[in-house]
Amino acid sequence: MKLLEVEDELAENLSGYVEKLKRKLSIVEKSLCNLKAKHIQMKMDYETYFGNPLNSFSLIYRLSSSWKMWLKYTSESQKEELEHIDEAHRMRTQLPTSSDLQMASRGIDELMAYYKLTPEELGVGNLSGYTRPETALSSLDCYALGEFCIQIRKDALAEAWFNASLRLFKENNSVYNVYDFSRTTIDTSWGALLIKNNQYDAAFNHFGQSSLSNISREVQNQFEEDLGAKRNCSAKFRLPNHLHCRYNSSTSPFLHIAPLKMEEISTDPYMVVYHDVIYENEINWLLDNSDFRTSLVGESQISTLRTSQDMPFGANSGEVMRNIEKRIKDMTGLSMDLSEDFMLINYGIGGTYKMHYDFYVYSEPLRFLRGERIVTVLFYLGDVELSGSTVFPFLNISITPKKGSAVMWYNLHNSGDVHQKTQHCACPVVVGSKYVLTKWINELHQTFITPCMKDSNIHS
Repeated sequence: MKLLEVEDELAENLSGYVEKLKRKLSIVEKSLCNLKAKHIQMKMDYETYFGNPLNSFSLIYRLSSSWKMWLKYTSESQKEELEHIDEAHRMRTQLPTSSDLQMASRGIDELMAYYKLTPEELGVGNLSGYTRPETALSSLDCYALGEFCIQIRKDALAEAWFNASLRLFKENNSVYNVYDFSRTTIDTSWGALLIKNNQYDAAFNHFGQSSLSNISREVQNQFEEDLGAKRNCSAKFRLPNHLHCRYNSSTSPFLHIAPLKMEEISTDPYMVVYHDVIYENEINWLLDNSDFRTSLVGESQISTLRTSQDMPFGANSGEVMRNIEKRIKDMTGLSMDLSEDFMLINYGIGGTYKMHYDFYVYSEPLRFLRGERIVTVLFYLGDVELSGSTVFPFLNISITPKKGSAVMWYNLHNSGDVHQKTQHCACPVVVGSKYVLTKWINELHQTFITPCMKDSNIHS
């Protein structure tokens, strides 16, 4: 009874707030009608209308002063309206707590357990044969009970409640806006629950109905890692019909006499695989001169994303490295100035690199000084017996390591914006050992080599 009284007070307070808003709206609507009437009169005969100096003065006054007052009147909350809001805040101490809601949810759960009731029955107001349609639960009620079931680790029952919530969801219910509630809310909670239980395909169906931007960062990371990477690591790349293999003889003058075998994989972002582009003697020299260390973040912290060992090689480390850098220049047509050192990486048994981008996303001043990584070139120095693919989940591309080949892709749009679809991972090596040589090319010295195309800002 006390709660009913509180709800009566809240309803009365809200009703008073609405009445004051209506009065405010009525004033605005009447003024708008008068304004439209004047505009109709004005448009009938501009010359006659403005020939009257009073009309001219009235127009100038409205535009110079009246509109400012209207803006202030419509945008600021009036004192008498704020009184109702303050009253609602004062009544919060009389409302049920989260603990009360937990106990009520537990009570519903106990009823279901004892009398073998289902969310479908409760959703329509059926209590073990005692049916009252007016007591039917709403989509919001079912969603709240689903969230409670997750807390008490009744995942199957939570799914049933989410299903009932979707079934009762009404697309045009404006009240949902108050609760920030939508189909995406239900799909997100259900999808996160399915990911937790390793039901990736089912989770994909739910996340496919909503934007990733609406999902929490934690769930999004889990989605990208478990659903994106793991599903693609077992896939093999299949060449789309509209892409093809050819000899590249146009990127540099040298390629006119010594073209390279190139396989086009993607146009957005631009991505190709070069075959037979690093040679046996070069691979042997790299491996013979390597002194691997555990991959670190900075100078001392072990990486949580990568399970591997690596070693840097400068372009001046020997004739082999100079030749490889010249070849990259032929492959890409880009300048190597300011580009980072080569990185030789070894992924042993289980070696992996979780989902990541190669670009830095520098702030603007820092980017002008350091430059972004415009292109990545990744050489494969050996075959891998099982797995170890390089996977781009958002492009549906999986590239199997092949000795002597190299994959090259652009990390940036032509406009300079970072390309979100270039997120990728190195699948864990099951059998064998994976050696790769990576080169990241800097954007700063490419100004006249890769000029902006027309409409290049479309990705901003």
